[in-house]
Amino acid sequence: MPAPSPHRQTAVRPEIQALRAIAVLLVVIYHFWPAWMPGGYAGVDVFFVISGFLITRHLVTEAGRRGKIALVSFWARRARRLLPASLLIIAISAIGTALWVPRTLWDQFSKEMAASAFYVVNWQLARDSVDYLGAENDASPVQHYWSLSVEEQFYLVWPLLILLALMIAARFTLDGGHRRVAILVLSIVTVISLAVSIVLTQTDAPLAYFVTPTRVWEFGVGGILGILATRLASVSVTRAVVGWAGVAGIVATGLFYNAQTQFPGYLAAVPVASTAAVIWAGGSVLAWSSTALSRLRPAGLLGGVSYSLYLWHWPLIVIVPFALGRELNALDRWILLVSSIVLAWMTKRYVEDVMRTNPVLTARGPRLTLLLTAAGMVAACVVPAATFLSSRSDIAASKVEVAGYLTSERDCLGAAAMLAAPCDDPAMAGVLIPRLAALKDDKGDAYACYPGVPPSGKLLECASWGSERPDAVRVAIQGDSHGAMLTQALIPLLEDLNWHLDAYNAQGCRWRTIERSPGSAPPKPNQTDADCADFRPAVNDRFLTAQRYDVILVTGYRGVDVTAQQVDTLAADQSAVWTPVVERGTRVIAIADNPAVPDALSNCVIEDVTKGRDGSRCVIPEVEGMNSPDSMALTVARTPGADLIDLSDLYCVDGGCPMIIGNVITYRDSHHLSATYAKTVAPILVDRVLQLVGTPPD
Repeated sequence: MPAPSPHRQTAVRPEIQALRAIAVLLVVIYHFWPAWMPGGYAGVDVFFVISGFLITRHLVTEAGRRGKIALVSFWARRARRLLPASLLIIAISAIGTALWVPRTLWDQFSKEMAASAFYVVNWQLARDSVDYLGAENDASPVQHYWSLSVEEQFYLVWPLLILLALMIAARFTLDGGHRRVAILVLSIVTVISLAVSIVLTQTDAPLAYFVTPTRVWEFGVGGILGILATRLASVSVTRAVVGWAGVAGIVATGLFYNAQTQFPGYLAAVPVASTAAVIWAGGSVLAWSSTALSRLRPAGLLGGVSYSLYLWHWPLIVIVPFALGRELNALDRWILLVSSIVLAWMTKRYVEDVMRTNPVLTARGPRLTLLLTAAGMVAACVVPAATFLSSRSDIAASKVEVAGYLTSERDCLGAAAMLAAPCDDPAMAGVLIPRLAALKDDKGDAYACYPGVPPSGKLLECASWGSERPDAVRVAIQGDSHGAMLTQALIPLLEDLNWHLDAYNAQGCRWRTIERSPGSAPPKPNQTDADCADFRPAVNDRFLTAQRYDVILVTGYRGVDVTAQQVDTLAADQSAVWTPVVERGTRVIAIADNPAVPDALSNCVIEDVTKGRDGSRCVIPEVEGMNSPDSMALTVARTPGADLIDLSDLYCVDGGCPMIIGNVITYRDSHHLSATYAKTVAPILVDRVLQLVGTPPD
């Protein structure tokens, strides 16, 4: 197989620069104006193909010329090229976080910054994406580093695959066979990765988006093209047409893909194949070919600074609103875009280029570069480590404070204040629990036994608490994360009540029939029969035949954007399984769900408390918080013998639902109560249960 031509060996290929410009524009427009380019996230896939092409071509050429690959030197060059700018911006983002971002977010942001400094943040984000209680995390200033982490992991492993191909070729004395073996090895890896991407995207798209194995095939396509490109031949007109078709495919992806697109999976083949087409067509010399894009001065500028522009734009989008104390308006976005480009040019000129060509680093060998790289990673973590430790200290102190107040039997604390309004406790003046730094972490202990997707064919044996006395009242609670939210609040009360509580909570798994009438819609997103197919029958069997409960408490997230028809269907499905259990003699008590609140209202509390205000203005109208219908009341109406407990008087008063009640922050996100507030709700909930059931049966 012939070696690459001199044209292909030039340091800067014009079509690559044009592609970089298109890719970074897709991403930047998507982040600044999502409605303009809803599929702009695919710009990252363009970068992946480019990296696969350039790096594989370089490594295979080196292997053919020298008969080996200088791995350490390769890694050192990559480090000099990429890490100085990225570590600098992590450090600046950390300082901006410490100066302007509320302490509520320090714990999350600092962990993601440290993970970004060591290029594993994609795995951190993947873990959070499958953790239901972490899936609603705010976007950190370094969230976009997930793609850089994937790239760095690629740079670490990919040369080893090329080296493996070289060793196989040498072992079997294949003349020039390292290229053929490399194509074979990379093809196998690419096919496996594509299969993993397709399957995982169908089963868990958020996880598939971030993890490296689902993205390797995109590098692989570029890499195989990098090896084969010199063997492919075509007339210039064909190359020009293919090139423009590739550009059109990339732009169409940005325009027509969106947040609902199952991505990456097989749909990522469109931007990947389109990028490969533009690279392959780069040899066309026709004036109207896609390569002509690179002759446009803006394209050349953006292509040259694309890496730094990618690094800079997102931290500005995240941190500047905190610094301004308001959301970005149209003018702000344009100013930040221009600022991003200016900062990118400066970073390219004074950081990227200087460090890449630094004579001391290039002359002293790779070890010095790698040593300084390690030092730079550690240095970039200094401020995140400080904010993390400060946040953790606040969280620990908050837990002590909360425990003290909850055991102090104050009449105006939390939900109790709603029943005795107006309720004023001078001793609580200026007190607010939990602390802001602890709010996101205020989840309670019961979530340790709360699954996302329930385990197939079995119930959780860990979810059991309370009295073990023979005369204990047998109580079950069933629901989703809102069931777990109330479970953790009830646990401290169980021994005194002589209740034994078993929890049957799982994400999206309401206690209802599996089958629905043909054509009926699911009750809400993520509530799929596939996830709960084994869990629901097991729960129903436990309630109906295997275990006799005195009381079963049922609750669940009311959801958002749920139609009346969907709620009616859910109520019918729930009533169908509740009725036989009620007829068996078990008291089934539904608990109406709490209001849902917009993110802006959560931010209102954080902003007010940060600025020393009391948060009294942070109230959502009750009709807005309760605008999504709750199936619980409708199910009770359909199920003779079932009861309903409505706790809305603990969340809303005089037509409004406050975000701070009785010196307690009510919500930790848009629909989960803080564990602290839930624990003030629990005694009132228990009283209302006892009012319904009276003396439990012997």
